[in-house]
Amino acid sequence: MTNLELFKSEWTFTRRLTLDLLDSLTDTELGQTPGPGLGPFWKQFRHVGRLQECYQEALNTKKIRFDYGNKRYRGGCSKNALRAYLRALDRELVQAVERADWNASIEWEGEVVSVFQHLMRMLAHEILHHGQWILYARLIGKEMPPSWNTWGV
Repeated sequence: MTNLELFKSEWTFTRRLTLDLLDSLTDTELGQTPGPGLGPFWKQFRHVGRLQECYQEALNTKKIRFDYGNKRYRGGCSKNALRAYLRALDRELVQAVERADWNASIEWEGEVVSVFQHLMRMLAHEILHHGQWILYARLIGKEMPPSWNTWGV
């Protein structure tokens, strides 16, 4: 299996879980803040999308910049808008990774990593949020979708 195939397979698996959770939430649940100092659930999904935009931009610029000012999500607390945003990003991601130079490097704040490492960091970031979302869901009394049994929850 090539790095491209491996990444696409793992991303599809991970993003499917993200979308399954999003689909299981109501707009009311998405608007809930599970505790002091925690933002509303919907902003977690917007955040992973914005970060995905940063990672995708870096495939072209060869330098990661975590800049959220020019990101395109404007849908607010809407499950349908968030789902459409993440799915559009995924379509763009597939095109970007299929045309990427897998021998290129990406600058990461003074460190140089391969395209594969860069993409695996994006994958790891999404999985990190999966752990947070399990806690978010428990704090608001929400059951996780059946697909999340893969994480043992």
